[in-house]
Amino acid sequence: MIEEPYRWLEAVQNRREYIEDQLRGAAPVVALSGEPGILLLAGKASTPKIFEIYDHLALGAVGHPADLEKIRQTAIEAAHVEGFSRSRADVSARRIVSYGLAGALKSAFEQIFAAPLLFRGVLVELGSSPATDQGWLLEYDGGYAGVEHDQLLRGVLIGARKDLSSRWREESRNSPQPSGKSWKEMAEHAVRVLAWAAQEDEAKRVPWAEFTPPKEGNDGNGTDRFEVGALSREAGAAGGPAFLVPEAQRLGWARAKE
Repeated sequence: MIEEPYRWLEAVQNRREYIEDQLRGAAPVVALSGEPGILLLAGKASTPKIFEIYDHLALGAVGHPADLEKIRQTAIEAAHVEGFSRSRADVSARRIVSYGLAGALKSAFEQIFAAPLLFRGVLVELGSSPATDQGWLLEYDGGYAGVEHDQLLRGVLIGARKDLSSRWREESRNSPQPSGKSWKEMAEHAVRVLAWAAQEDEAKRVPWAEFTPPKEGNDGNGTDRFEVGALSREAGAAGGPAFLVPEAQRLGWARAKE
């Protein structure tokens, strides 16, 4: 390998192609910022894709369940070490990503004789207002990037394919910003994003501005069809953990009792 570096580069490229192929069938996750907090939504699967990391941090990801668990544990450990050695206020998504997760992912990706980590995700951090919420995109090779504030308000799509996520960013950038005044409005928008992403025929994909989701999108069966998690500004302001699962009624998935 040392004498023939081009073989190492070829092995890395093959590894990248393998990971992308394995991720191709994964259902996406949406992260969305609004007045109540940050909502994460995904199609319900046999294993979770949305995780609490720390009091004000949450992770949404796609990939192999065992690999998601490894990344979850790494993130939790890094967050608690930060909180113990510094303070709760010093535990930020930026530090967890840049000093913890990115290095671990890069190291795993470059170990070409070991099984790769099948992972793609977003780590979100709840602020005191939507203007201070943050999100960080993470790739299986250790690459990471901050999410633009306007994009977090419109929704971040973590898909099986990077080109789909990029297309969503481009199409949503010029669309009206959702109001995000309630969990229900945020859930309706997130469900529409997932429905847009689920279109199978790329050649016939309806642009976001013209897309109308199926009628069964945000209905009373939502709890059976979607996995949901949230970082609540109200809960966080009370001094406790902000992560919760909003009640179905608050998401518009159940009728109020008469």
